[in-house]
Amino acid sequence: MVVILLITLILKKTVYIKTQYRYIIYNMNSSSLKIPKSNCWNPRKNLPAKISLKNKERDFTISFARAYIPKIKSLHSKTQKTAVKYAREIPINGCGIADFVAVYCNKTNDNSQSILSKIDSSVIRAFELKISNWQRAMMQAHRYRYFANSSIVVLHSDKLKNALEYINTFKKINVGLWAFNPISNKIITCYTPRPRNPLEPKYKPLAMELVARASKFQHSS
Repeated sequence: MVVILLITLILKKTVYIKTQYRYIIYNMNSSSLKIPKSNCWNPRKNLPAKISLKNKERDFTISFARAYIPKIKSLHSKTQKTAVKYAREIPINGCGIADFVAVYCNKTNDNSQSILSKIDSSVIRAFELKISNWQRAMMQAHRYRYFANSSIVVLHSDKLKNALEYINTFKKINVGLWAFNPISNKIITCYTPRPRNPLEPKYKPLAMELVARASKFQHSS
């Protein structure tokens, strides 16, 4: 509640801040890449009035994920992780349903490595994708910080300009700001926060388990 109030107060200050950001274009054929989905109960199904918008945002999420996965190393050039699992619509109680979650880890055959060590060394990035409402996206993405090491808002590129006026707000709450054009497959990275410990580390294992389960189901089907 305090965080939401803080964000609201900051948003009332209209200050335009010029930033430099990277454009990453993916023209490779990744349209057939399957993006697994968590099969947990989803309350969104009970909102028929919003089905059309949710379908558009679902398609937007899938298009972004297909563009994002092949170029992870370009987007996160400093990462040392060699393996990634990913899934969409990951529900974490109290944190909402993350549109897209990627878990990065190192491939290893070392069975002596403890479960706790594997969890601590893994990096979770959670993405909130919105076609237009960047304020809601920012608040929702902040909730993902309770289980994720990094949380990023991805807007339609046509709606980026307004959000850029508040880039300092994104930085203050450590939430990233990207944009995506599903026609050109262009990803624009305006601010990418460095991974940090989740605000509630106890939720991290559950997020990893849900992503792993969805990914395993997808590859076994």
